[in-house]
Amino acid sequence: MMPPHSTAGAPWRPVSPCGRGCLPPGTPTVGRVRRALRTGAFLLLLAHVPLLALTRLAGHRVSDAAYRRFMRGVLRSMGVRWTVGGAREHTAAVGPLVVGDHTSWLDACVLPAALPVRLVSRADLRRWPVVGWVSAIGRSLYVDRDRLSTLPDSVARITTALRDGDAVAVFAEGTTWCGAAGGRYRPAAFQAALDAGAAVHPVALRYHVAGRPTTAASYVGPMSAAESWRNTAAIRGLAVDVLLLPPIPPGAAPGRRELAALAERAVDAHSTARQRCSARHCRVPHAACTRCGALPAPHPL
Repeated sequence: MMPPHSTAGAPWRPVSPCGRGCLPPGTPTVGRVRRALRTGAFLLLLAHVPLLALTRLAGHRVSDAAYRRFMRGVLRSMGVRWTVGGAREHTAAVGPLVVGDHTSWLDACVLPAALPVRLVSRADLRRWPVVGWVSAIGRSLYVDRDRLSTLPDSVARITTALRDGDAVAVFAEGTTWCGAAGGRYRPAAFQAALDAGAAVHPVALRYHVAGRPTTAASYVGPMSAAESWRNTAAIRGLAVDVLLLPPIPPGAAPGRRELAALAERAVDAHSTARQRCSARHCRVPHAACTRCGALPAPHPL
């Protein structure tokens, strides 16, 4: 999970211009009683984290299955419906690199709920109360974007996980966007796929309410984790479609930048990226969307 970043900090760190203005007005919400029930269900689920941690004593197979059930429970507690379409299994000895856009904290629940994946997360997440514990139980792989010197080690760990047969999921934009606008895919993680000889499996996460695409669940700008959680818990009829796109086989691109571009185009062709920069969905100016705006190329991180 890559929560929103401020503009302060390392100059190479990805920054999104999306903010509260990207949230659509008039999103249907549930009443106070339903919100209270969702809050109670969510807190009750968190109270079971120590039991979830005990499953690690039984080995990765058991703990990974328990972790996936936990993430499904998070989605149910928030009233989020989800479906999965496309090819779900991989048979190669090397695990695939699963890549997609990042719009909501729910992304980090939806992907593990739908697929047996290990998430690539920002390094400071492991220090968060509860969230960090759950992340560790899910065997997350961490990237410290404030220290470029650690990047080769991070790529090496992802490479090792892929070679061991684990599917590894990365939100390649490096931070959250609203979904109607988006950032360029950062190529660093794709180097791990090249080094491991792994396929890249693009995934489109499509959020909608009453059948219409929505940015209501976005975690962007100056929003705190608590504010984003409250916003999401209030949405009536939120659903997400997980579309597993055809994998990009090893050798399909000569380098990590070209491989990142292939994955980015695949996701854009099957998601609300088609509606990027439309004032009906997002107030981010057209030129601010680096997926279709004429901006300089991002730093190669």
